[in-house]
Amino acid sequence: MSMRNENRHISDTLLAKFLLGETSQKEQQIIIGWLEENIAHRKRLDQLEEMWLETGKINPRPIPVNKHLAWKVLNKRLDHHEKLSSTVLTKFSKFKLVLYSAVAASVLILLGLFNWYLIDSSQKQEFLLTNNTKTTLTDTLPDGSKVHLNQLAQINYKPSADGHKRVVQLKGEAFFKVKRDTLKPFIIHAGIGSVKVLGTSFNVKIKKNRDIDVSVKTGRVELFYPNKALTDTLHMVLRAGESGLISLQKDSIIKMKNPSAFFWMDKKLVFRNKPLKDVFEVLEDCYAVKINSNNPSINNLNYTSTFINKDINEVIKVVSTSFNFTYTSEGNTYTILELKKDE
Repeated sequence: MSMRNENRHISDTLLAKFLLGETSQKEQQIIIGWLEENIAHRKRLDQLEEMWLETGKINPRPIPVNKHLAWKVLNKRLDHHEKLSSTVLTKFSKFKLVLYSAVAASVLILLGLFNWYLIDSSQKQEFLLTNNTKTTLTDTLPDGSKVHLNQLAQINYKPSADGHKRVVQLKGEAFFKVKRDTLKPFIIHAGIGSVKVLGTSFNVKIKKNRDIDVSVKTGRVELFYPNKALTDTLHMVLRAGESGLISLQKDSIIKMKNPSAFFWMDKKLVFRNKPLKDVFEVLEDCYAVKINSNNPSINNLNYTSTFINKDINEVIKVVSTSFNFTYTSEGNTYTILELKKDE
């Protein structure tokens, strides 16, 4: 087959390789000959370049182009051209000068589009995560948000079809640190209600009775609940330090306090002048134990302390010692006893 015959069959794929500097020396000679053969061939290459340039006019640009890498690729391409025969280089030296400029622009655009494609594709991926371990499971979602799953929890992350929302289906309990994106709100569907955020950190727990417990650590979130009686959707905004309950039984959203919301993650409890009755309720919830104390003279005493990474036995011992109490334990049940005063 003659060179001229080969030149008539240049594919767009080969031209793309040529602009990216990925062609062999033989392929480069074929393409240069093909470009010189007919002005229509040059127009074809110009059309490809123009298409890439037009695509690069997206506003805002999808992602900054790695110019350093682009010029590294381009320089490699120029080095290959320098190795061609002096006759070929002399004949097309003027054309090379124009072509190199086009190559530089094309490489920059192609690298930008390639990086954008990788990131955009990753953010469109569906992501399923289940925690079957006995510890907290931590992972990163395709959009860059962090998620911590409690035991037996599960999430299914999937961007909406129009790409305008990030949607998560939740089972169990999870802590989210959402990457801020004002154009793509992050929405969690959790059974009877939903949570919407732009960028914040918060905890969501679906309770056994199907109620949804939400506590905000930073930023703010919005709770949604389709109220059956009002045939309308209820809304409530929670800010940092606040908690809310989407209640199926009360058919409403209730603002509440939840001092132990993040305990399963950081193993930290802080009590500031709290009645012991409230302290015992928090301990029961955090450690899955039962604490018996029906004596008002005990329950109404206020308590202040901080516990970090302490097991329930240590906590009960510290509390009891602070007030000169005694206690008994049987299995997961603790009974607090007040010492008799010396007669």
